[in-house]
Amino acid sequence: MLSFLQQPYPLSDPNLKKAVIQSLLVGLFVTFVLVVFQPFGSYNWQHPYKVLILSGFGMVASVTSFLNFFVFPKLLPSVFREAQWTVWKELLWNLLPIPAGGFLSTLYGSLTGSMPLTLLQVTYMIPVVFLVGLFPAILLVLVNYLYLLRKYRSPEESILRPTPELTEDIQTLVLVADNQKDKLVLPASELLFIEASDNYCTFFHHERGKLTKTLLRSSLSRLESQIHHPRIIRCHRSYLVNLDRIQSVAGNAQGYKLFFDSYEAPVPVARSYSATVKAYFSAS
Repeated sequence: MLSFLQQPYPLSDPNLKKAVIQSLLVGLFVTFVLVVFQPFGSYNWQHPYKVLILSGFGMVASVTSFLNFFVFPKLLPSVFREAQWTVWKELLWNLLPIPAGGFLSTLYGSLTGSMPLTLLQVTYMIPVVFLVGLFPAILLVLVNYLYLLRKYRSPEESILRPTPELTEDIQTLVLVADNQKDKLVLPASELLFIEASDNYCTFFHHERGKLTKTLLRSSLSRLESQIHHPRIIRCHRSYLVNLDRIQSVAGNAQGYKLFFDSYEAPVPVARSYSATVKAYFSAS
């Protein structure tokens, strides 16, 4: 169990549409539980607008979830770093809004006349919100983790498709920098990958049998437009990779990782590029 909680878990950039949908689903689940099962003594509570008031607690859950799914990630971007994000952090983050949910639920209850706005009531509502929210929080993380783990499992065959016959001009890469003066000329077969950082790109390539790094002032998009090699593709907003130089592929819930000969650190594959990269991995 402990090893599972330490497994990598994906992070997505805050997306308004996705956050709204997720928040509404959480609210619908809470509404369903409260209206159908009427737990925590609400079954014996009598009020002419009982169902409507109970449904309002689902709205409170939606608001609280929206803060968690969208607002807080926008306000605290330094906290959300995918490289360090794990299953237990995702679970903890999903449960952190519970105190706020307890307070907002008490505030809503006082406005509807169904409960007093007191410290004692808030301390009572916090464990109530915890019990209602614990199951969906765990279920959502578990289902999403298993889905992504299956989606990004390592290809059964890490053999790339046979390299097609290439013309001489495609076999040689000529990359020109932003200043139109500096350039790098190298055989395409020697390139491992290109990494972008700020206004520069670093070329990882072999030269006389040794791994070499060459820096060129250019955007990655500009270099990509100069490369017409069918096996050198974008796999991430910061990386172009040579598929013929990939030594192995690994996958986890965060996506694919590409490994190259002579270079230990993996190159990530962004989820938006995963289908493109995966299409190249199959037996001949």
